[in-house]
Amino acid sequence: MGIKLLGVSLPLLVISIIAVTSTAADEKGKPLITKTCAGTEFPDVCTSTLESDPRSLSADLKGLSRIALELSATKGNDSAGVAYNLMQNASGYDTWSERSACFHGYNMSVYQIKDHGLQSFDDGKYDKAYQAVDLLNKEALYCSTFQIPELDESNTMLSKFTTVVKTILQLLF
Repeated sequence: MGIKLLGVSLPLLVISIIAVTSTAADEKGKPLITKTCAGTEFPDVCTSTLESDPRSLSADLKGLSRIALELSATKGNDSAGVAYNLMQNASGYDTWSERSACFHGYNMSVYQIKDHGLQSFDDGKYDKAYQAVDLLNKEALYCSTFQIPELDESNTMLSKFTTVVKTILQLLF
């Protein structure tokens, strides 16, 4: 059967990525989004997020990947803003500390994507762009361990979308 990774058999995952790569390479726009997102762990999050950006509707695979990378930074920045406001209004040190950890984690990750990930992507170093998104994914998962109700939704969305972006970036390796 193969190795299980996140509940999916590794050979099945590899076949899915190969199938998406071979069919998605010639597609653009909505057909590309549909085929690409079908090969991800969270196809609904993938489709709705990418279709919300009008640039995606005319993008090829490389363009769609860059848009996804940019959107991950935007979503991380939005989450940092929420965490910052929560931090400013914290009622005690423990509460402030948890919110501060989330804010700084998101802020650092967004910086990595904007200043290193996007440039690496443009230089064809997709593995480096992947690493920047992976950092944001880990920060979302870490922040969710604090169980801050006001950040639950954004942590979940950010975690799912960055997982999607990593999968899409792997199509370019």
